[in-house]
Amino acid sequence: MNKYRLSDTSRAYSYQQDGEKKSVTLWQIIALRDFADVSAGSAGGWIEAESALSQQGDCWIYDHNSVVFADARVTGNARVTQACTLSHGALIENNAWLDNATVTDRARISDNVTVQCSRVRGECHLFGDARILNECDIIAAIGLTRDSTQHLQIYDRATVSRSRVVHQVQIYGDAIVDQAFIEHRAEVFDEALIQGNEENNVWICDCAKVYGNARVVAGQGEDAIPTLRYSSQVAENAVVEGNCVLKHHVLVGGHAWLRGGPILLDDKILVEGHARISGDVVIEQRVEICGNAVIEADGDDSIHIRGPKVINGDERVTRTPLLGSI
Repeated sequence: MNKYRLSDTSRAYSYQQDGEKKSVTLWQIIALRDFADVSAGSAGGWIEAESALSQQGDCWIYDHNSVVFADARVTGNARVTQACTLSHGALIENNAWLDNATVTDRARISDNVTVQCSRVRGECHLFGDARILNECDIIAAIGLTRDSTQHLQIYDRATVSRSRVVHQVQIYGDAIVDQAFIEHRAEVFDEALIQGNEENNVWICDCAKVYGNARVVAGQGEDAIPTLRYSSQVAENAVVEGNCVLKHHVLVGGHAWLRGGPILLDDKILVEGHARISGDVVIEQRVEICGNAVIEADGDDSIHIRGPKVINGDERVTRTPLLGSI
């Protein structure tokens, strides 16, 4: 037995596509029987055709302001609640929950995913127990890198909030991303934390990775934006905070700690152990910093270290070393 029917009256719904105003005819759904928390006779949202909402399972479109059209589908036990718009091939399935969300352009949301107050667009897959919250923009785009087949994915128990995630990004595990801009083929996974603030986002792009128990945290004040580019990685228990820029095969791991003021690491730099770097510091070209080494620029001073060289043990560097002194 069908669980709903279409209303006898329709409405015209206008929307924008590629800068052009278009219109579609929608019908409201009316429950025919009790199921889940829906009572017979209850009116729900609006759909273009019966194919938009499965007659099977407990899926339902609850809010009168929610619309599903242009080959979008809601199936399984999915719930679509307040003020949602689903269109252009979007698929919402299993136990997914959408609230005040816009999902378009063949995006797929499945399993136990929650999407609240956010927008999801393009050929991506959100699955597992992932949560997308608080004004996120998830915008998938393939074909922008040499890997022309990889789709943007957010899955496992990852949580993304107040962030913009675009292109072919992968976020998974128990990762937390808050107030960040993640793009291209960047990856955030394991129990990594990406934490921006009201003044500054965190920016992770290209093929950069943050994983393990690593923390990348924005600072307060102008330009306190941690930035990972190209193939840089922050891993294990490392912390990168404030105005730090990592470029070209930089690896920060172990229990290393960077606090920007500003810091630039570029071209095959390794920071590990319990190393500490702070202040106005530039390190480039094959430098390894490990053990309990400390590189610290005080006040208005700056330090510039160029490799190849190793700084290790309990060494403490507070000024730019003379040529060959390290």
